[in-house]
Amino acid sequence: MIPWSASIRVHWTTHRPAAPRQRRLHLWVPLFLVWLLLLPLVLILFPFVALACIFVRINALRLYATAWSVLTSLRHTFVEVHSPAASVRVHLA
Repeated sequence: MIPWSASIRVHWTTHRPAAPRQRRLHLWVPLFLVWLLLLPLVLILFPFVALACIFVRINALRLYATAWSVLTSLRHTFVEVHSPAASVRVHLA
């Protein structure tokens, strides 16, 4: 199943001369709205990608199946990036 929401958390430190402060930002992104917005674009590009696959001699069904497989395997993905100044955590649910 494709991910329906994403949780994004960002933590960073502001370096002021007087006193550094910890900042936090928590966002919830409803990915189902993104999928609804991308659906018309995907439907329009679908035949063009199929034609490109014919010219390059790639099996279009295998390409679509692989793309769907990658998209559905993104569910429950955690991405964390840390640096000395900030850290970002993304969770796809």
